[in-house]
Amino acid sequence: MYAYIDGDDIGLRIENSFMENDELRLKYVNELVKETVERISLELKSSDYEIIFGGADGIICKKEKINIEELLQFIRGANKELTFSIGVGKSLRDAFLALRYAKSSGKDIAAMYNEEFTLFK
Repeated sequence: MYAYIDGDDIGLRIENSFMENDELRLKYVNELVKETVERISLELKSSDYEIIFGGADGIICKKEKINIEELLQFIRGANKELTFSIGVGKSLRDAFLALRYAKSSGKDIAAMYNEEFTLFK
């Protein structure tokens, strides 16, 4: 199983920093995202996930069996300022589709794709 974890509205925070010409906020957002993604990645590794990709505000990982509700609760506790959505599927494509479905259904939620979508709130 694959999981695609992606930050919610982080690009908008970055865009707003540009629009407000706020260098300090831009640096703050950058550090906050980097630290949070690293913290999540380290915890995933210690829980036997294989990290395939980690960068910007996203992580793609895999594990034989993924407990989506447990993963969602962990991600929610990683940082109180940022939220992340999660897509889970049997392939990279399915995980991507599940993530897009989660993001189109709200923020700070997870979706699984296995021939149909299931949301976890």
